[in-house]
Amino acid sequence: MTSPILQTMRHHWIYEVVVTVNRGDSVATAPFGVWTDDGTTLKAALFKGTSTLEAILEHQSFVINFVEDPVSLHNALNRRDRLTFETIHEGEAAGLPVLAETPPWLAVRLVRFEEQEGKVLLEAESLFESQSGPVRLINRAKGLFLESLVLSTRCHLLGQVAVDQLCENTRVIAKVAPGSSYETAIRELLTKVTAAD
Repeated sequence: MTSPILQTMRHHWIYEVVVTVNRGDSVATAPFGVWTDDGTTLKAALFKGTSTLEAILEHQSFVINFVEDPVSLHNALNRRDRLTFETIHEGEAAGLPVLAETPPWLAVRLVRFEEQEGKVLLEAESLFESQSGPVRLINRAKGLFLESLVLSTRCHLLGQVAVDQLCENTRVIAKVAPGSSYETAIRELLTKVTAAD
């Protein structure tokens, strides 16, 4: 099934989402980054040994909840008591849990996984998706670039510590939003800051 949500995602950009999956009589939740290389399948890299990964491998299907607010990512990680769930009642995704009142979500089926050092790379295809509202994707590059702009004005006070943080922010932006205007701009910013030393 072709997913309109997947087609809105920029290829190779990493978006922050909340995953929900059945785990026994409860729901496993976790925030993590997902991406698409082709607009048809979804990929994610999960650390080995997590309960969410175990549940995904057991059930072979799970839900990607496209939350709009980073606080929802915090709740999925640290305040699960604040989360409520609904169940999908239609199609091949029937029985899967979704975050209640989450705008768009995408139910997916695992098509392959590959073990890597300390992680498992998952690839999934679309089963069913909600049609409630526009997709507002969270990508870390925008916030990191804004933070970097502010930090660049403090380099004369903080010295190498600030430059090191700008280098790290550049690395992360290049990873989560490759080829973006954020990557171009932060590289220009880093060049300007290091040239001033």
